[in-house]
Amino acid sequence: MHLKPTLLLLTLATMSWASRLQTLVAPLPPTRSAANTMEIITNGCRFIMDRHKSGQTEAFYHRMLEIHLYHHGIPCLKEVECFAMAGAVPVLVGRIDLEIDHTTILELKVAPKVLPKHVSQLMKYVRSRQASGMLVQNAAVICFTDKDDFEIHSVELTEQTSRFFKLRHESEDTIMDN
Repeated sequence: MHLKPTLLLLTLATMSWASRLQTLVAPLPPTRSAANTMEIITNGCRFIMDRHKSGQTEAFYHRMLEIHLYHHGIPCLKEVECFAMAGAVPVLVGRIDLEIDHTTILELKVAPKVLPKHVSQLMKYVRSRQASGMLVQNAAVICFTDKDDFEIHSVELTEQTSRFFKLRHESEDTIMDN
């Protein structure tokens, strides 16, 4: 008999705790456009350089940008391995510094300026991710210079369709809703 009231109290306490927790959980942020994501990244780089100046390591800038994106509710993966297929064998192409929101690829550098080899490295990652089905909307090399500044070299990407999903335009959505 003593187990039932205890179990009832435990259940009520758990339900109360769960309902309070649910009210504290924030809703997901609205979907961002690719341009808005790059604007947030640019503002983050500006903030990092204003606050910490040059002379830091690439890993430091990498972590600071990752924290900036986290505070803006933008998911990112770091050190994402890229593979290309050589026949039936996957071959490691390299590691992407930051893959943001499944749409943006960033390669971070600490150098006096963006060099052609940095851009070719980025394009190698873009081609690899596009071949795996990722719809890359933005790709850029971000170079933190020794003059308390940064340079962003965005790459022009051709429109690519996914092998796995058929993309629809907003106009098609309104037609289907009516």
